[in-house]
Order: sequence, then structure tokens, then C-alpha cells
Amino acid sequence: MPYIELSLPEFQRRFDSEESCLQAVFQARWPRGFVCPRCGHSGGYRLSQRRTMQCGSCRRHTSITSGTIFHGSHVQLKQWFLLIYLLANDKGGASTLRLSRQLGMHYATTWFIVHKLRVAMATREENLTLAGYIELDEAFFGGRSRNSRTRKGPKRPSEKKRQVLVMVESEGSQAGHLVMRVIDNATWDTLKPIIEAKVESEPGGQMFRTDGWQAHDVVMTFGHSIKMGHIPNHMQDAELPCMSLAITHAKRFLLRTFHQFCKTHLQRYLDEFCYRWNRRRSPGQLTHRLLTACALCPPVRHSAIAR
Repeated sequence: MPYIELSLPEFQRRFDSEESCLQAVFQARWPRGFVCPRCGHSGGYRLSQRRTMQCGSCRRHTSITSGTIFHGSHVQLKQWFLLIYLLANDKGGASTLRLSRQLGMHYATTWFIVHKLRVAMATREENLTLAGYIELDEAFFGGRSRNSRTRKGPKRPSEKKRQVLVMVESEGSQAGHLVMRVIDNATWDTLKPIIEAKVESEPGGQMFRTDGWQAHDVVMTFGHSIKMGHIPNHMQDAELPCMSLAITHAKRFLLRTFHQFCKTHLQRYLDEFCYRWNRRRSPGQLTHRLLTACALCPPVRHSAIAR
């Protein structure tokens, strides 16, 4: 049963033990009943006093948390669930320091768990594709430099910043789904695989609106249409309203929560922002959806997070 619009006390009462949390993971992972990952047999039973299922056919033992983001964690599921609730219900994004203090957990442990949750969010977004009227442009993230000028003159807008490709559906005056990808450069070869993966091709013929950057015409190789042309700064909000809105909210999200732009892990922070943005019309379901995402996300190694 989806746990929607639960207050914090209600959520804590519902998941007040490891067993109740384990049952929620089971239901999210196998909503129609246990299926053996080895032989595919749809039948098995729970071994008493253990977190393990045994297949009724091949007799293989399968941990309920194996193959999920909870696999191998020494943190109790109760702590995981509470952290997920707090993160999902903080509209502006929850800082790791505040979460570690609220839960009485070590900062490093909380940091790794929160980043694993962002990986789960990104995994759920992998199959998301955009369609219809799409606004496309690049934005620079990284904050202002202390010195606005160099010996040779004013600094470029991209000085010491990360470039991000932004694509957002425009539904009249409303913004639809959003995709943000950190890129090294806005060349034809860089944009092509991202557009191929994130823009609906069946049927093709989506309509793009963008500025006059030449590499943006790569969308035409997939049968899409494009309206290109130089857009002065004072016309950005009128010509690309959803784009301007998404970029402004993303920068506020990062600065309000983290007080700075983390260039190393910027993509994960943007993954969280896009995950929230794409589900903003049903905020009460975010906890349930994030718990489901964690149950369906493969294990994430610490080494993959730290780099």
C-alpha cells in the first residue's frame, strides 16, 4: 500500500521496526510476489528469523535487501527510512549536516547515504524522455569569482564554471519534464548522444527552440525540427521562459541548501533537483516513490560515490 501524505509521527509509527521496513522493501521489490533472481520461479517462502527468501524450485537463498541500494549497509533500515522521509519532504533539499544532527549519525555516513539516494533518483530518471515543444540551451554553474577582472580584462562567463546542458518541455505557460547534464563542451559530438537518449524518437518530429549556437542543429539528425536564432539577454525570459525558470530554480536550490556550487558532485545535485522537479505535481508521493527507487536501484559502492 502506498504511504502517501503521512506526517512524521505517522511515518515513524508505520516503520517502527526493522521488520516493518523489510516488508516495505519486499513489497517494492516484488509487488506481485517473490520471483527468484536465479531461475525466475515465481514462488518461495521466508526463512524464519532471517531476512532471506528461499526459492521453491531451485532452493536458492536470496536476501530481501540484496540487489538493492540497502545491500551491505550497516545502518539500520529504520534509519534509512527516516532519512529518506526527511530528504523527500524537505522541498528545498536537506543538507547532510542538518540530517546528521537530526538523526544522530556520523556526518560521513550520512553523506554517503544521501549521495546513494541521489544515485537512486538518477537511476529512476534513466528511462525518462522528452517530447513535444522542447527548450534547449546551456547554463554555467559555479558561482561568481571573487575577482571579476583579470590582467587582460573582464573574465568570461564560463571562467572556472561547469557547463550544463538543459532541456525542458514547454507546455504553453507551464514547464514539463526537465533534463540537466553536466558537459565538458557544447560540441556536436557531445550533445548528440544526450539528445538521442533523452528525446523521444518514436514518433520523431519534436520541436526545439534554442539560441543560435551552431551545434544545436544536431537535433535535426534525429528528424526533429528546430527554431534557432540569437536571443538577447533581455529576451531570454520571453523566448525561453521554461528554460529560464528551471535554471533559476536550480541555482537557488543549490545555493539555498548547500550555500555553494560543488563542481565535483554537481551532476548528482542536479539529478536530485530534476527528480523533484519532474514530480513536483505530486509531492505527497515523493517518500513512497523514493523508497521504491531505493528498492529497485542496484547496490552503489562507496568508491563510486567518493570520486
